[in-house]
Amino acid sequence: MKKNILLLAFSLILTMGTIMAQSYTSGTITTSNSTQKGRVLIDYENQKLFLKKDLKVSTYSFDQVNSVTLGNTLLTKKEFNGTPYYVSNITSGKGNLYKINTSQYLVAIENGESVVINTATKSSKTPGVLAVLFKDCNSIRAILNNEDNFNEAALRNIVNAYNSCEYSTYTPTEKEIKNAATYNTDQASFYVGFGTGLNTVSFFDSNDTEALIAAQIQAGVIASPSFFGSIQGNLFISLEGSASFSGENNFNNAVSPTSFRVNSYRALLGLEYLINKTGKIKPFAGISIGVTSDSFKGEVDGFSFNITGGNTLLVPRIGARFQLPNQKHIGVTFSYLSEYENNLSFPTNDIVIPLIVNNENFTFSVSYYF
Repeated sequence: MKKNILLLAFSLILTMGTIMAQSYTSGTITTSNSTQKGRVLIDYENQKLFLKKDLKVSTYSFDQVNSVTLGNTLLTKKEFNGTPYYVSNITSGKGNLYKINTSQYLVAIENGESVVINTATKSSKTPGVLAVLFKDCNSIRAILNNEDNFNEAALRNIVNAYNSCEYSTYTPTEKEIKNAATYNTDQASFYVGFGTGLNTVSFFDSNDTEALIAAQIQAGVIASPSFFGSIQGNLFISLEGSASFSGENNFNNAVSPTSFRVNSYRALLGLEYLINKTGKIKPFAGISIGVTSDSFKGEVDGFSFNITGGNTLLVPRIGARFQLPNQKHIGVTFSYLSEYENNLSFPTNDIVIPLIVNNENFTFSVSYYF
């Protein structure tokens, strides 16, 4: 049973990765020899382009392709700081503004320095980063500090203001230094999700188990503090709360006729190590410790009970996060909740009904990180 569940989890992870990798847009690819029309995907991580036409996918390296069109937008290849990009020019001068895609823009100045701005993510670091790039223009600093929405129109106005500036030696203010320093600030994401759990239940010292299926919801936060240094973005601290709800089940492996349903509430604190932190597909492994509160409602040998139990948990987990076009992530997680015991013995009619329930849980969940 455990092996089948692990195989199912890995299969779903691979399927999600394939779906994420197939984000094509109608367009063309132009090489030195020809122009091919179809649906185009630009993979910056591996510096490859893909053209899908008539169910056939052709692969090109960045060295082979001179320009690309996505929809009605022509993108030409340019290199910045040793990295090639396919961009369309918006504003030219001493400062240049280029569009990479619908949410990413590249701002470059004539000495070769450049930064990429993501307009889909509001960040306090943007004014500081641009202030450092435009360090020879003092008049632009007020514009940067007063701008709240760095969209395409705002970036165009900022670059135009830089191109018409009276250039002089740059002296940053205290506020600008603080904003620039946030470039290396802590990383954190909240997430919410849902999933399903498989609780293998046994009674007393028996090894005979039966499965109890439950629906699950969860919410949490992951954070990678700046003091992690070179492993920031790889190692995360996680804090999660979850709740699962099962239907009532009749257990044939109990000594006496037994049926119940279980609602469980858990709090977990742990560590996760993220592999490939700059990629679009980011596998991870982690471990958490925590507590569970289990509410049992049912009957034993005709006697009704409604009892709350609980115990401590050790939770290893594996999974992957998939980056979306808006820079958020979808995550899939497979977790194993270590076996624990609930003593649900209860008194009735001047006698004590013994009931020891052993629980071992496997869960699979899908979460949205924002």
